[in-house]
Amino acid sequence: MAEKPQFPGHDLGDQFRFWPKHNEKIYERLENKHAWLEEKQAAAQGDGVKLDGETIEKSVLDIGYLHRGIEKLAESKTYQEFMPYTDRMDYLSPYSNNVAWCLAVEKLAGIEVPERAQWIRMIMSELARISSHCLWLGVGMMDAGAVSGFVWTFQEREEIYSIMDEVAGARFTVSHSRIGGVANDLSPRAIEMIRDFIDKFPGRIAGWEGLLNKNRIWIERNKGVGRITKEEALELGVTGPNLRGSGVPYDVRRFEPYLKYDEVD
Repeated sequence: MAEKPQFPGHDLGDQFRFWPKHNEKIYERLENKHAWLEEKQAAAQGDGVKLDGETIEKSVLDIGYLHRGIEKLAESKTYQEFMPYTDRMDYLSPYSNNVAWCLAVEKLAGIEVPERAQWIRMIMSELARISSHCLWLGVGMMDAGAVSGFVWTFQEREEIYSIMDEVAGARFTVSHSRIGGVANDLSPRAIEMIRDFIDKFPGRIAGWEGLLNKNRIWIERNKGVGRITKEEALELGVTGPNLRGSGVPYDVRRFEPYLKYDEVD
């Protein structure tokens, strides 16, 4: 009987073998290879890497997989008609994209947005931001072996999706903002759901920290890996949590506040 191939149907082999160092044959096959990260996800961007064993020697980002000519599509739409397209620009945080588009148009047109609409936009954008962070954190935990953490973070995403559904009538691509305001006010049930989430979420974060910060495997696989100094972060234009994690205490919501961020701590 012929020996079953170790890498059936794939040049790099079994995509679920995350740690090739545990199999010498797989490790040998990966030496001096070119690979695409996230090749099991057809919608993922092209993150090309050159590997020497488990060491990445070179990385190339091909954005072609994500280029959809959205600017050209916008040319034939009114300002409001373009709103659903912004949902798809960053599908992990669609509400934030809606708000950014509205802010740009309103600034150019000199439109003043009612105060309550600004608060609603800010609250919902923060929920969208948390949902987005939950995804990368959960996937990162899963890839490092903490599968339960992935389930926990996605439970929080589901709660936020339910809030979005109550507020906008859609869980994912919400299109709730309008040029000059929002589609509708928050219902009493939506306010109750938001308050409930805010009350519970800090305790859940503490649980995740307890899972990771004392986990030997997590620490060994991440400590000192991909470290970016303050100087490198500024030179490369790093933003958000990665910038703050590199020692630069910059948050655009504090230093260049929009909506109602200058009125909150």
